[in-house]
Parts: sequence; C-alpha cells; structure tokens
Amino acid sequence: MLLKPTLLAAATAANQQQNYSDEYRKRSNTLLSNRSDKRWPKRDMGPQFELRCCIDPEILRINVDRQYYFEDETVRVNGSVFHKRNDYNNLLSIIPRAKFNGIHIKMEDDCPQGGDDVRLCLLKSLGAHNLRSIPCVQCKDELKVYDKYPLIDGVFYISPVSQFGPKTEISLDGRRFYLQQLCARCLWSDWSCKNCGKDEWFDGRSFVLGTLYYYDIVSAGRCCPSVCQTCRQPLGVRDQLATQLANGNYATINEQMTCQACGSSKFHLVRDIKTIHVARGPSFCE
Repeated sequence: MLLKPTLLAAATAANQQQNYSDEYRKRSNTLLSNRSDKRWPKRDMGPQFELRCCIDPEILRINVDRQYYFEDETVRVNGSVFHKRNDYNNLLSIIPRAKFNGIHIKMEDDCPQGGDDVRLCLLKSLGAHNLRSIPCVQCKDELKVYDKYPLIDGVFYISPVSQFGPKTEISLDGRRFYLQQLCARCLWSDWSCKNCGKDEWFDGRSFVLGTLYYYDIVSAGRCCPSVCQTCRQPLGVRDQLATQLANGNYATINEQMTCQACGSSKFHLVRDIKTIHVARGPSFCE
C-alpha cells in the first residue's frame, strides 16, 4: 500500500528538480548574456588613425622593371628587400644600456589583436620605392630599414612638409603626409634653436625608437613665436590654437594657415629643420 504513494512522491520530486534545472539554465543564460554585454560593451573609440599606403602605380612599375627581385641577393638571403637585424651594436653605442628595453625601443607589435598594420604600411611604402635605407632629415646619415621592429635605429614620423630625402607619402585618415625620420644619435644629442638659443623645447630621449609617430615631432616643441615662413612676420596664432599646441594637440601642426601680413597660405607651424642646431656627442653615455 505504501509503494504507490512513494513512487508518486519520487516522480513529483523528479519533475520539480527538472523544472528547477530548466529555470536555472534559463537564468544562467540570461546572466551570461548580461555579463557578456557588460564585459564587452560597444563604445565609440573616437579617431581610428587609419594608416594607408600611397603608392603611385607608375613608380611601382618603374621600380619593378628596373630591379629584378628574384636575382637580388638581399631578397634571396632575407626573403625581402629589407635588412635582417643580426645585432643591436649600433643602438648600444648610442643609448645607455639602462634604456635598452621594450619601453624605450619598439621591440614587437603590442596591438591586442596581434595586428601589424603600421609595420606593413611602412615597409610597403618604402619597398614600392625600393628604399632599403633612408636619410636622417637632420644629419643626412643613412639609416638601414629592417624587416622587423625596431624598423630603424631612430624614429619615423609624418609631416605635411618634406624636409629632406625621398618624398615617400602615406595616408592618415584620408590625408596625405610625408614620411620623415630621425636617427637615434641625433635624438640623443643636444638640440637648440638657432633663432632664440633655447634648448629645452625638444626632448629626443623621450621618443620610442624604431616605430612611427603620427605627428611632426620636431614641430611639436615650441620656443619662438610662430612666424610666416614667407615674409617672417609674426603669424598671430590665435590663443585657442596656441593652447591646443601647449596641451599636446599636435594635429593642429598639419593645418594650413594664412598669413595676415602677406597672404601666404602654408603649413606655417611646421618648424624648418634648418633653424635647429644639434650638438652631436656622447655626453649622454657618461
């Protein structure tokens, strides 16, 4: 007589347990979905700094016709037209060993997605012009271009004005800029302005070697009042623009301005490299 009620109770308990399990799974899925939404929220990342190559097809064709890469010794050994780094002796002769680390030198790509867009864009742009070495815009010494980070024993940066060397263009957010470069020895030397004599406006030691900066690093430091590059009269930069420069908004350097005195419209905020004196020496190694 006790068997049937016992079986009924067991069946009821099993059904309740199944209902609890189903409800738990529903709640768990809802919680996981909510957690995923909270953990990976969609947000506005702001400017994307989209970097692209600006390769003239005609220049590329001429270089390909001029150079048969399959018979090139560098290509045969390294697999590309660029140099393969065997040591860091040159950098070690310039910078102190205490600075020889991943903080002061770009050693590998640190993009969380593992992307390599900057390196590939630079190498494609230089390779299209068959540029295996490029000159420092200040001292004119040749810098080898390597196939891996650090790409050069110095830094790349972009500018709306080409100061020296081949006019290699790259595109940032749809606008064309010239690729410029400074060697590590110049960066680690003492800079001063030929016009006013000040020497505290540029700190080359603070830049990460071997990578690319998205602004004109030479023009970012200010010492003299801005003047027209044509008539040399004071440019009369508005206070808001001067404040933006002081706060590190270096994108304003890339804007054309019109001189109120002569009407010349140029990139007046780009510093002429000829107005800079660099005292190269090993004083930093002492």
